[in-house]
Amino acid sequence: MIQSKTFGRKSGRMSGSEKEILSNVLPAVAIKSDTFFDFHGIFGRSAPLFLEIGFGNGEFLYNLALHNPEADFVGIEVYMSGVAKLLRRLTGYEKSHPPHPQYIRLVNDDANTVLKNNFRDESLDGIYILFPDPWPKKRHHKRRLISSESVGVMHRCLKKRGFVVVATDHDDYAEVIKETFASGSFRLTDTDLPEVRNTKYAQKAQLQGKSIHIFRFEKSLS
Repeated sequence: MIQSKTFGRKSGRMSGSEKEILSNVLPAVAIKSDTFFDFHGIFGRSAPLFLEIGFGNGEFLYNLALHNPEADFVGIEVYMSGVAKLLRRLTGYEKSHPPHPQYIRLVNDDANTVLKNNFRDESLDGIYILFPDPWPKKRHHKRRLISSESVGVMHRCLKKRGFVVVATDHDDYAEVIKETFASGSFRLTDTDLPEVRNTKYAQKAQLQGKSIHIFRFEKSLS
């Protein structure tokens, strides 16, 4: 099995209720395998399949699933505090949220490792990567999620005309992202998606005077 490394802390401060949610709820929605995922067996149906890498507090993934009940969704997140926050939404602990979507599954592991080992060729319709850590210091650039290798793995996992949506508020990283996907047999098809720009993270960054860069790359057929 191919192993990759995620940099940063995998756990943060969590409340007692969040720890309880992880213990009681996570086993029902978590997926893990030593081989390829069987998504038909996991979800009990054949449906379009979308992945969010690094879903943070789960806001975007939750809303995607809520408004697209015809599709299945997988979220990968290494930080248990983020997993706990999404589980709060799914279980109704946050009463401001409506009943949870049925078709969300979670993976608490390194995204590159999971993509390499658990996703079959042409199994995904789309991938979302919103505001990954830019690792701005030059000596840390090798830690960035977006690399020639990771883009190649995404290309393999996507169906024909599958897409990757990437957002960042770091200008230098934005240029690297564009160049890396262009070199990896993807073409840029859109640079502004309201559902991304309207996330709480994006709105906060804009209030701080940061530029929001949004890219939708489509897998080239050649």
